[in-house]
Amino acid sequence: MPYHPLPWEFTPQLSEERLTIIAKELLKVLDQTFELLTTTLDDNYTRGTCTFGRQKNRIIELCMEGGYSWLKLTNPGMDVTFEIEGVPVRFFADDPQNPKKPGFFRRNSVDQLFSPVETTPTVWRFVVEKPEFEGEGARIHFVGYNPLEEILSLWTYGDERATVLHSTDDTPPKPVSIELDEISPSVPDKSADKKLNNG
Repeated sequence: MPYHPLPWEFTPQLSEERLTIIAKELLKVLDQTFELLTTTLDDNYTRGTCTFGRQKNRIIELCMEGGYSWLKLTNPGMDVTFEIEGVPVRFFADDPQNPKKPGFFRRNSVDQLFSPVETTPTVWRFVVEKPEFEGEGARIHFVGYNPLEEILSLWTYGDERATVLHSTDDTPPKPVSIELDEISPSVPDKSADKKLNNG
């Protein structure tokens, strides 16, 4: 994924600490649900619907517990919406680069942030990206989109499949010499061959 500014660079109340708390809960529910649904009667559909329902209920529970003054439930329906210090957020299991879920960009009455501005995120979504291959972990993305449905901000929590390095200045890195140990071809042990032939 290309680099995008982090959410708190646009909106300070969307701090990494707060996003991590919610991302951990979404990931924990996903892992626990997948661990339980391993029978021959389970498939991607049963796991997906059960995981979404449990994650939705965990978000509602997290808001209702009152442990975080900055977290508020604004819509407990199927399109559950909550606020992080006044910023409306929803969550989906989808591809953050190319979301396909119906209603991903649709905003309900409590999911209205600001008047549309192309250079500022107006829609914030937690996006649960399930692993593609066995052995990979899931990842949670927190993405800010503008009214044109373009990604302006991205933060990722979870299994790091690839680390992307970014330069912090215009200075190119210095070359590093690599020294390898001397390699010589292996020579068969002739005394071992004689023992085999004489034995």
